[in-house]
Amino acid sequence: MEFTKEKTDAIQFWVLNFSSFIAQLTIAMVNLAMVYHLRNSFALSADKIGIATSISTTTYLVFCIAGSSYTTHFRPRNLVEISIAGMALSVGVFASTSHLGVAYVSLAFYGSFMSLLWPQIEGWFSRGKEGKQLNHVTNAFNFSWSFGVGISSYLAGLLVERSTTLPFWVGLGLFGVVFLLIYLSSVLVPGIRAVESEHKDNKTHSRTDSSTNLRFYCWIGIIILYTGMSVILTIFPLYAQDVLKISESTTGLLLLVRGFTTCISFLLLGKTGFWQFKKRYIFLVQGLFALSCLLAIGFTSLISYALFFFLFGILFAAAYDQSMFHGASGSINRSQRMIIHEVLLTVGTILGAVLGGYIYEVFSFSMVLRLIGSATLIILALEMSVAFVMQLRQKQVVVE
Repeated sequence: MEFTKEKTDAIQFWVLNFSSFIAQLTIAMVNLAMVYHLRNSFALSADKIGIATSISTTTYLVFCIAGSSYTTHFRPRNLVEISIAGMALSVGVFASTSHLGVAYVSLAFYGSFMSLLWPQIEGWFSRGKEGKQLNHVTNAFNFSWSFGVGISSYLAGLLVERSTTLPFWVGLGLFGVVFLLIYLSSVLVPGIRAVESEHKDNKTHSRTDSSTNLRFYCWIGIIILYTGMSVILTIFPLYAQDVLKISESTTGLLLLVRGFTTCISFLLLGKTGFWQFKKRYIFLVQGLFALSCLLAIGFTSLISYALFFFLFGILFAAAYDQSMFHGASGSINRSQRMIIHEVLLTVGTILGAVLGGYIYEVFSFSMVLRLIGSATLIILALEMSVAFVMQLRQKQVVVE
């Protein structure tokens, strides 16, 4: 069978997006089930669960940073295959053990193998693309993984009600599907098999870096929004169980609202460009997030939390898109930029899980929301001050 460049690009587009959908569905399902499994099997409190779930995110962070100068020398498909196989093995060990120490070690390996997945996929699909093309592929990717997250919340809730280990065994099967998809597409499609390492690709094609400084504001935003995401996925299920007295499947349904809203938002953002290269939209997203957290302090009903998750889904999609697009735009080192993107969202994840778990255990869920909302407003005020000073300096340079 003959593969033209257009056909190869189309196959690669669908392979990477379907792989991202299944992989993120599996990861999110495993992560949510992990919260219930750690409580039911090891009797951990909320703060200790926050620390435990941060083990994988911490090793993910460390290995993203440590491997950033080495991974560019390898073909992305090979690293993705190693990542999937390693995560599957780690999840199998975690689900099988009754020893907390072994569970912690497996979580550490789980995060380290995951560091080979997302930066490679993100750098792979965005390579050589700018403007509308870049917006198209990034938003297709964002829809794929976010759709996976949305489904996983409800699926995990249903499976956990039967057994806290069942989601892990289902996850192993799904990891196997992703591995076969990447492997078989590489074997059958010469163009995918021929994709070089980023290091070699940059040597072959002479490109000029034209990055935008707006990425720095977006990177602050992704830390903030991922802190909120971590609280929602790690602390809220405990709060829903302890205080709201709702079932795991109902909690999963609430989280599905956020996931569905995020998916739709990614689709809409992919068809528009008004938000690109505009500071005001970056600041608007962060400001609305802060206000929504402060308003949610008094929420007690399922409907009010559903509305909160609905708005959060929109804001999360916007912040994620802003970070990925402005981070990749104009850059010649895409995988390293995506590593920065992943590192910063991981920092937010750790902050939300560890600090959120501690504050919830000592004070309340309302206090968690109050501190996140207040801190975001303070950070936003500093960002706007810096942007104002920089704008004044640019005007002075133009006048001179």
